[in-house]
Amino acid sequence: MTGHSAVALDVGGVVYYDEPFELAWLQDTFDRLQATDPTLDLRAFLEHVERFYHYGEGDPTGRTWLHSEAAALSWSRVRQSWGELAQEIPGAVRAVTRLARELPVVIVANQPPECADVLARWQVSQVCREVLLDSLVGVAKPDPALLGLALRRLAIPPAELLVVGNRTDHDVLPALGLGCPVAFVLPDPAYRRPPGVHPDLVRVYTELRAFRTGSPPADARVTTVASLAALADSPLTSATPRSNAGTGGL
Repeated sequence: MTGHSAVALDVGGVVYYDEPFELAWLQDTFDRLQATDPTLDLRAFLEHVERFYHYGEGDPTGRTWLHSEAAALSWSRVRQSWGELAQEIPGAVRAVTRLARELPVVIVANQPPECADVLARWQVSQVCREVLLDSLVGVAKPDPALLGLALRRLAIPPAELLVVGNRTDHDVLPALGLGCPVAFVLPDPAYRRPPGVHPDLVRVYTELRAFRTGSPPADARVTTVASLAALADSPLTSATPRSNAGTGGL
């Protein structure tokens, strides 16, 4: 037996790629800003991108162009195209179905409401016990209350909930703080770039994303996995013992 009674899955970086949404948003924001100010060059915009991803709302130099009305309009456009931009990480949907045959699965993610439509279309939500999105339940990562809600719905102690995510700040630390074990999913760079995104924007974004999704500090409660599909193939999420036991790095 694994000791896990349920699994909590993130979505971005676990079930589907985050990159297409964010790259489409960044490029459209730049295009909108440049349409109102033709003198704006990409280099200046990339400086704001770097500040935004390093500091978010806590930027000591002030708000960036990614906090602008143009950025908000661009995000609305991305949300309207969520279904078209969504790209499954290979094997993820099948893995969710396999996991759900073994243990109760809940989705716990910071995602817009449009995510729920994608999960339903992919037959993911139908096999999950709960789909808890910050945009729908009113609490967001890294607040551990989002995981706490999952624990209350499942009625299990934290030590029995395996949390699966791809960020140390949003997934690993809140889970460990509650006493949950973690499966940390490594980045997969195999997404298809949205059309029209400038190569320099892709390059800078990729470097910044690597900073966000770097591996967590060593901890006996954290297992590193290559993908959700690899996790589903491992003994870590099996309700019955498997012959290839061992949970080092998957």
